[in-house]
Formats: sequence, structure tokens, C-alpha cells
Amino acid sequence: MTYPNSTTTIHEQPGDWAGGEGRGAVATPAGLSLAPGATSGTWTSAPLRVPAFDELVPSWNAVTPARGSVSVEVRAQNAGGWTRWFSFGTWSDAGDRASLDGQKDRAGQVLTDTLRLTAKSSAVQYRVTLRGAGTAVRLVALNTSDRARRSEALGAPGNRAAWGKEVRVPQRSQMLYPDGGEVWCSPTSVSMILAKHGVNVTVPDAARGTFDRVYDGTGNWAFNAAYAGARGMRSVVLRLPSLAAAETFTAQGTPLAVSLGWKAGELPGAAIPSSGGHLMVLTGFDTQGNPVLNDPAAPTDAGVRRTYPRAAFERLWLSHSGGVAYLITPR
Repeated sequence: MTYPNSTTTIHEQPGDWAGGEGRGAVATPAGLSLAPGATSGTWTSAPLRVPAFDELVPSWNAVTPARGSVSVEVRAQNAGGWTRWFSFGTWSDAGDRASLDGQKDRAGQVLTDTLRLTAKSSAVQYRVTLRGAGTAVRLVALNTSDRARRSEALGAPGNRAAWGKEVRVPQRSQMLYPDGGEVWCSPTSVSMILAKHGVNVTVPDAARGTFDRVYDGTGNWAFNAAYAGARGMRSVVLRLPSLAAAETFTAQGTPLAVSLGWKAGELPGAAIPSSGGHLMVLTGFDTQGNPVLNDPAAPTDAGVRRTYPRAAFERLWLSHSGGVAYLITPR
């Protein structure tokens, strides 16, 4: 998927793994798995050419039975050659999940789920480590984006075919859970989309399943995508350039979980006065083109459905996260 501000490279089909190299891991028609007899292994992709970028967000879908785990690392090529391998931590559906702090040098740094480079690159490579019998990776996605272009399409003309359309998504409030619910916006949003697709997990279960021990929270974008992927979904983190691009998904009947932040007074009608980072589910648009959302910060399930002013919402979404969206669909 390529937009003016970002490109999402997705590897999941047999031909996508071509040119990669496995050590204890092999590519199969279903994805990556351990070689016969191996208890751990790595798969290194071929170098991938992409439009110039200085920020990268990975996502992956994996099966990790019996407390198996996967780790995803990336490196980028700049004028001085290849950077170090930057790690996005260790993911396990049933076991320990942890991002990796302390990764910063002259080339860039990892901010939990995001690699931010100091200079633009046009080539990237990923390396996946699989551990434990039965562990397999079904999908690896890399969203690469140019920070300077994140608001370039702000105010793009809307797709009026999507106006007046809403996708039915169960409404769930994170605020009903006193033991941490006030910061569970991301897993609550994921649980709503999963429920829409017939996979019913409770909000506390989703929070436990996305918790990042090092980040000490449930907002790691890659871990949320992996959680949905482990429940049979095809789950990818994207960056969209505008609400006009998001309307394409609404027209297809697909909800998106989107990330934005705002200060007091910037988002009229918001369920909470301000937020340094908040996830909600974009379910559609009203007849005037204003986005309709399931905002989990509402105090009750019944109050979750909200309509926000289009211009304000789009500006806050693009300026805060560069248009981050979870695309979660059945396989």
C-alpha cells in the first residue's frame, strides 16, 4: 500500500519471501516456520527498496504456541551504509511480551514501536527470530513514512460515496474497568473490531494480551496488531494520508482503529478533555463527512458512539501519529 506520505510493505504470500535467507527457519506457503528439528531460527529478508523515509513502524502476525516467541528487527541503509539492527522486542501470545529500551545512536532510535531515523533512507531489511516448537509467522509488514509529509494531504476532498455510511461495531467503554481501564484505549479498540468480526474477547483479556512489560502499558502498536493476528485476523499497522483515504475502507465496510492526541479545547465533544495519545475506532461518516467513531473513553458503553468535526479530527490524527491506523480483517 503506497500513499504520498507512507508505504506499507507486506510479506505474506509465498513469493514475498523470495531472496531471503533462513538459519534454522524456512519459508513455506503458509509463511515462516522453524526448520525440522530446530527449536529456534532466524529469517533475514532481502533488502527492500522503498520511497524515502525516516520513520518505520513494523507489524506482524504470528502463532506462538506453548510460550513460543518471535522477535522482529530492522535496519536501514543510509549514505554511510547499513545501520545497526534495531529490535522491536519479543512477542509471545501466551508468554512474556517486552519492547527493548536503550536503542539510540547517530543513525536513529527506537521509541517502543517506532524506529525514527536521523536521515532519510530508501532501503530497509528485516530479520525475524522464531523460538519454540510450532512457532510460525504468517505476515510481516513494514510501514515506512516521511515525517515531513505527514500532513501534506490534510483537507483532501472527501469520498462522498462513504458519507452517511457506518460500519456496525459493538460499543465498549474502557472506563468501566477501575483497575487500569483508563489507559486501555488500544486493546479496547482492538476488542471492538474483533467482536465485529465474530471474535469476542473481553476488554481485560485484550489488555492482558497486549501488555508490554518494558513500556509498562498496552499501547504498543505492533503488539496490538500481533494480538489480533493471533486470533485469526490479518492485522497490519498503516499510516494513512487523510480521512479521504480512510473513507475507502468505510465504503468497503471495514472499521479502523486510529491514533490521535489533543489538548484541551482542540477536539469539540471529546469524551475526555485532552490526551497525549488515544485510540478509537473509526466506524464511518455522517452525511456531512464528519467522522463517526467508537470512542472507548466514554464513561459508558452507550455513550461510546461519537461524531467529531472533520477538520479538527483530521488535523489531530495526522499531526499526532501521522495517520496511524490498525487494519484488522478476517483472513
